[in-house]
Amino acid sequence: MTQPGGNAGSPYGGYGGALQNYGQSPAEQQLSPDQQPTMPIPTVDQQPTMPIPTVDRQAPPTRIDPYVGPPLPPPVPAPGPAMPYQPAPMAGAAFPGVYGARTRPPIQRPAVIAMSATLAVTASLQWICGLSFAWLMAAVGAQSLGTDGIDGALYHMLQRFHYGMIDGLAWPLYLFPTAAFVTGFLVLIRRPWARIVHSAVGAGALAWSAWWLYETSLLWWIAPAVYIAVACLILWLPAVTRWYRSAP
Repeated sequence: MTQPGGNAGSPYGGYGGALQNYGQSPAEQQLSPDQQPTMPIPTVDQQPTMPIPTVDRQAPPTRIDPYVGPPLPPPVPAPGPAMPYQPAPMAGAAFPGVYGARTRPPIQRPAVIAMSATLAVTASLQWICGLSFAWLMAAVGAQSLGTDGIDGALYHMLQRFHYGMIDGLAWPLYLFPTAAFVTGFLVLIRRPWARIVHSAVGAGALAWSAWWLYETSLLWWIAPAVYIAVACLILWLPAVTRWYRSAP
């Protein structure tokens, strides 16, 4: 459907009049549609190109005004040179920066030293507690027993033990375990004389107990002798000797 007075074959959709002549000069408006000028389509050779800017090397440098804004943060210092790789020192090598130029690394304490100290301290405490309990039971039990029959035999046994302790037997029976208790801690302080004193206390206890039990029976002496010998002899192993000799 076309507007009244329009041209159906017009490229403007049937509209005519001033709409067809909009934007044309008076001279172009007198021409027919077939005679209207058209814009030529540019070819590839006619495409506009942007000129390449050239740099004048003889021109003076561009002036840069100084910075007048807020203060800038300080510049970050450049990282220093990387540390050279140093392999880990071998066992027995020198540690110049830590232990001195000619000092060897510290030797770890052997475990047998702690075992010897544990054997001495534990046995000494058990002996002192057991002996004190037996002496107390002998002193109290003798007073509640009779002097005839079976009670009489037990009474005389307890009385003999009680009077023996009073007469001087209590001194070695308490002094040796007390000394072993003290020297058991001294062997941990890394002094060569500590194991000598500890071994001397053990040897003295073995000698006195053998003399005391000689007339009775040495079978009672074997078990404590083995225990004391093991606790003292392990302090003379080569590793223990090196640890004591490396003391500062």
